[in-house]
Amino acid sequence: MTRITAMYRALPLACFSIAVGWVSTAPIAHADPSPEKPTAPTQISQTPPLVPIPNARVSEEGLLVGGQPLPEHFRAIQEAGYRMVVSLRTASEKRDEGERAAVERLGMKFVSLPVPGPSGLTEENARALSKVLSERDVLPAVVHCSVGERAAALLGLEAFVVDRLSALGAIDLAKRLGMKKLEKPLRERILEICDADASRNCEELR
Repeated sequence: MTRITAMYRALPLACFSIAVGWVSTAPIAHADPSPEKPTAPTQISQTPPLVPIPNARVSEEGLLVGGQPLPEHFRAIQEAGYRMVVSLRTASEKRDEGERAAVERLGMKFVSLPVPGPSGLTEENARALSKVLSERDVLPAVVHCSVGERAAALLGLEAFVVDRLSALGAIDLAKRLGMKKLEKPLRERILEICDADASRNCEELR
């Protein structure tokens, strides 16, 4: 089952509900004859209630995307109904070393998928994130890095690579998920993938 940004189911909150929605080396060519999807989901909120992680965005069908949650955020994440936390931070980054234990103690799944800045925006990592988010009973989920940039950019790349969102649609999605500084490397990576896969059209980026 393809996912345009794979991410989404309705997420109930305590006394009310919101619709929430929604992951270098040489590119790997994967020809796919299915048509590209021109646009990204439109409903992305910048003010998710009860879970104020840095630079938070909530996509329409299951992902909370942003920066590193503070220790006190994990209880709110769990109480809001999230089932998994995916960290894109690397071992070299200063971070809360107790995150895995805190997440698992609250009954959620924790996944580490290190993405080292622009060089980590690879097709391999995009497919790895898609695989994680496609597992059974893991949505809704949190995807974070230090400030949210890598999380937003990799989700845009994942939408381009796996869900076959158009090049401009993938970049627009990443921007609306919070990407600002990584637009250039994301564009470069998408163009590399297009050059290796004749079924993809990136003329709109050239």
